[in-house]
Amino acid sequence: MTSDRAQVDTLLVLIDHTLEESASDFGWDHWHSLIRNLSTVRPQDWDALPVGGGRTIRQLVWHVGRTYPMYASHAFGDGTRQWEDATIDGLTPGETPEEMIAWLRAAHRSLRDAVDALTDADLLTMRKAPWGDAYETRRLIELQIQHALYHVGEINHIRALLQGNDDWDHQDMDRGEPPSTPATD
Repeated sequence: MTSDRAQVDTLLVLIDHTLEESASDFGWDHWHSLIRNLSTVRPQDWDALPVGGGRTIRQLVWHVGRTYPMYASHAFGDGTRQWEDATIDGLTPGETPEEMIAWLRAAHRSLRDAVDALTDADLLTMRKAPWGDAYETRRLIELQIQHALYHVGEINHIRALLQGNDDWDHQDMDRGEPPSTPATD
């Protein structure tokens, strides 16, 4: 890390981890990312509504994915992208979970690439959010990190309701039990 990019590089790691975390990088504690949570969603769960629910997992992924290029366009680009434009680098969300995840990765990359072009000094620059208000760049990046993690929780909850498991006891994500902590005297 160079001194003029230390904060940006840290934010890039956080942005990347909202999309994907691996067991090889994080061991047992790697389940917070979008891709990891989507890996436990069965094909029939993508478009199913739990009892009393109002949004599907597919709708949430589409929602999260479309915000990435919107922020890239409005905060870092020419500001012309429209909410209803779902095409990213020629990809659309598609019909299958695999197509949706490929599209999500492309959407994520659009924001990541915009942030990667910054220096630490740029983080204090005022930029426009997609809805028109101006914020410091670091706040806009923070909002995207928080936004993704918020919806990861929703996706996991919908999945748990549809599959009849809560994962509180780590029953469905192939991670087994948490590591034990040494007893204290």
